[in-house]
Amino acid sequence: GRFRELALSIDRTASSRRAGRKSQHGAVHQIPRRHLALPIVSVLRHPLDRAVSQYEHGFWRSNPPGDLDAIRSRFASFPDIDFGEYLELQRTFGRADVLQGQKLDEEIGPDTLHFLRFFAPDPERALSRLTSAALDSGAALEDLADVRFLRFERLVKDLVEYLLEVGFSAPSLDFVGQMPRINAAVSRRGSTWRDYFTPELEAAYRSRERLLFRVAEGLDG
Repeated sequence: GRFRELALSIDRTASSRRAGRKSQHGAVHQIPRRHLALPIVSVLRHPLDRAVSQYEHGFWRSNPPGDLDAIRSRFASFPDIDFGEYLELQRTFGRADVLQGQKLDEEIGPDTLHFLRFFAPDPERALSRLTSAALDSGAALEDLADVRFLRFERLVKDLVEYLLEVGFSAPSLDFVGQMPRINAAVSRRGSTWRDYFTPELEAAYRSRERLLFRVAEGLDG
């Protein structure tokens, strides 16, 4: 069939509504009704690598997650903040920007909230039922759509395996591994998430975003 990329309104946050921005990163609840019976496939990156990538990409520098004056009252040198300050910025202002006044357990992190809003067919219901207990038990996963996640770190392998499952022939997929990388972010040469996360930052992040780690590590068997 013909591939069509949709530019949809960015889900939820006040800052995106003010700017009227659109993105190709549509959420599950934005899938047109006529396509709801089709498989949903997405890419999942390890949470620690993803956090570092978002920091280095720097979209938040020119698009702060909240009122700029309020942010600078907390982070005086914004947008020149270090990685630890960035995580705190997202934990406070970024989280509030997603919740829009909704009250949730402070130990539920902003990336988990974005993940649920992105992959839940009914994100309002998913967030209304979200508690630390639901994260710990895995019950929060029941509010997600049936999504086939491909791991970012082995994307070519996972993609080929999936396409074979749905009926493509092996010879027709030979080109997949030969495609050059596109839209690849430039990162610090040789750096890893360990160059950014102190043990304390990692422990706190893993605790707040434990749902993401549960999903990501579940893909590793």
